[in-house]
Amino acid sequence: MKNFVINLDRCPEKYRRFLERNAGCGIAFERFSASNGLEMTDQEVMAMRLVAPGSMFTRGAVGGAASLWRILNWIAGQNEPALVFEDDCTIRHDIIARLQALLPSLENWDLLVLGCNTDSVLDLELAPGMKSMMIFRPQRPNDQSEAAFQRANSQVAALRLNTCFGPAGNLISPAGAKRLLELCYPMDNRPVQIEALGNRVLPTIGLDGMGNSVYRFMQAYACFAPLVVPRNDNSTSTTFTHDARAWGSAQTSLTGVGS
Repeated sequence: MKNFVINLDRCPEKYRRFLERNAGCGIAFERFSASNGLEMTDQEVMAMRLVAPGSMFTRGAVGGAASLWRILNWIAGQNEPALVFEDDCTIRHDIIARLQALLPSLENWDLLVLGCNTDSVLDLELAPGMKSMMIFRPQRPNDQSEAAFQRANSQVAALRLNTCFGPAGNLISPAGAKRLLELCYPMDNRPVQIEALGNRVLPTIGLDGMGNSVYRFMQAYACFAPLVVPRNDNSTSTTFTHDARAWGSAQTSLTGVGS
């Protein structure tokens, strides 16, 4: 199965560490050159319909959205499902066997989230009208916990997904790619109510918010136990930045270059 490991050209060391860390998975990983939000002009962003005019997003969030947009178009165009990994994630060694057993149990699936950030919440549907909302420990994996995770052989089920943050590994079908392109682009700052966080209403600041607003309109599932965990270290993140700006506004449209 085709796979993409999203990695910025300026971060070759992250990809090298990814390959070393996940050498035991049996996957022939394929590097995908990520879109660099620092280099994207306002016209490019608007032409790709990545962001609704006037919406506030960081350059890192826009770069991440552009990378996924390109991958989704490839999946839809090739009519072939694909695995998509972030370059900071750790993958269970039995991922291939688990997916081979799991996928035949799903019928019209769009998206299977393999794992997400462990410093936030995961909301899954156990049965119609029944949910499980959970937190994780440790909140941020270290070398020791990641090594134990990779060797784990706990059972894996696919449950309908309501809410997650920071999906670091996904399996996306062609139908799912088309739905994500339709529902998540262009990104806007819509408010999203997160029941698992005490019904807090959060503004959308990236693809997380867009996803959490549309999973209920898709055949979206998540693995539990997860098959992927991200390191989720904001100090080394290339998407967690502090340069939010309005895209496609009258001012930036005139200059063509973001401030």
